[in-house]
Amino acid sequence: MTDMPHDQQAWPLAGMRPSAVLFLAWALCAIAHAQGTAAPTAAPAPPQVLMDFSRPLDLAALPPDWRHRTFWRYQPMQISWVNKAGRPAIRLATQASASMLFRNVDVRLDRQGFLSWGWFVEQAVVSEIDELSAAGDDHPARLYLKFQGSDGQTHALEIIWGNSKLATGDWKYLKTFWGAQGFPHYTARGGQGNVGRWHDERVDLRALYRKQWGDPAGARLVELALFCDTDQTGASSVAYFSNIVVETSAP
Repeated sequence: MTDMPHDQQAWPLAGMRPSAVLFLAWALCAIAHAQGTAAPTAAPAPPQVLMDFSRPLDLAALPPDWRHRTFWRYQPMQISWVNKAGRPAIRLATQASASMLFRNVDVRLDRQGFLSWGWFVEQAVVSEIDELSAAGDDHPARLYLKFQGSDGQTHALEIIWGNSKLATGDWKYLKTFWGAQGFPHYTARGGQGNVGRWHDERVDLRALYRKQWGDPAGARLVELALFCDTDQTGASSVAYFSNIVVETSAP
């Protein structure tokens, strides 16, 4: 074997073109940077206020994405804006009456899968009519939700304040007039023992969707409504809601 000249032993890059040396140095730096830098992750979506009750809405001239749905057979719920126990809130009162305050929204459940709100029931529905029957289907506070699945089909669900029989986590299903099963109702809270103070709630919309309709991938929340009613039982109710917010899907 021929001995290598002393200068090539000390500097193994000797004899390489300067451009090749520069390219090799650049490649080594790039590899070192890639090994030391984690792949960037998508930033979580910030909380989004869907219904803001810090200032009144003009019910006679609602914003384009809002509407107040009334029913021709019944008087609407009485709506006002107040400060209740230190919180700006919307006050909803009924007396053998019912209506719904809607807002159109567009929320991707895979990014903002948690719904948060506060509610305060001042006067619950008191009636001997079974709340599990169509004749007793009144609640002092409800959130009506409409979803659109990845296939374009829509699904409705209500989150309710239970009266006497329904406890947190219970589901309620009512049949329609033609005998089919109506949309589901999920009980987030209820009972006389919870009346008279604020309760802050946070529910996983993806879990609710999955229980009823399967995989929530690609599903969106497209409508949200406040709904208080005593039209069936003829009772009275008073409830308050503070801001309704959707939050990132990461717990």
